[in-house]
Amino acid sequence: MKTSTKKVTYLLLLMITGTFLGISAQPKNNIETYILSVPVVSEVYPPYQIINKEGEIKGWSTDKVNLLFTQAKIDFHIEIYPWGRAYNLALTQPNTFIFSLLRTEERESSFHWVAPLCAIEFSFYRLKTRPDIKLQSLSDAKKYLIAAQKDQASSEYLLSLGFESGKNLSISYNNDNFIQMLIHGRVELIVLSLTYFKTLISKNSPYAKEIVAIFPIDYLRKDLYLASNLNTSPIIIKKLRKAYLDLAPELDSDCHD
Repeated sequence: MKTSTKKVTYLLLLMITGTFLGISAQPKNNIETYILSVPVVSEVYPPYQIINKEGEIKGWSTDKVNLLFTQAKIDFHIEIYPWGRAYNLALTQPNTFIFSLLRTEERESSFHWVAPLCAIEFSFYRLKTRPDIKLQSLSDAKKYLIAAQKDQASSEYLLSLGFESGKNLSISYNNDNFIQMLIHGRVELIVLSLTYFKTLISKNSPYAKEIVAIFPIDYLRKDLYLASNLNTSPIIIKKLRKAYLDLAPELDSDCHD
């Protein structure tokens, strides 16, 4: 009797172990069959991603991401982090999505580009009290100390052009920080998006009255995307891309409040 009981127990353990091994050994493209909720990371970046008075994550891009996942019938949850952390998670964690990510040549091979969300454009900004700072080209900007955000397309692009961190480029961790750096004279220029600047104006920020755009960065006039880690289920990506095609008339409309 004891021997039979041991055999049964052993067989049950084998079956249970085999079940778990079967799950862990499933092809990655079947992960949606057992993943509970897809992580989607982002940052607070008005007007694309905001947290409203009720504590809800909203905004131009956020609303489109919600529509895409809902249309695709994929469970998901949005997690808000500082941009550098969100960016690193999307680079390193399988089946992790990120928005709003500017699609550039430097980033092209690092992510799956799932769907365009909203357009964005960047310029150099200076203090209104510094009319002596004038730019005729990007090369002219190398004469000044510039602040740009860590892991943003703006800082990546300037680094690719030969700007040097610690020399003529100061890497900051968020927009509010480097705007204050400009206001207090610790840097001479900042790279800021037009939409973010308009948000400052709409909120009656005192900073908006003190800074002015002086030179557009044409290379950074692009679309923001919903993107994902390279090791992401192709079935999930396919469902989201189909959802984008189904919703194209609505999603392709201009972003607005």
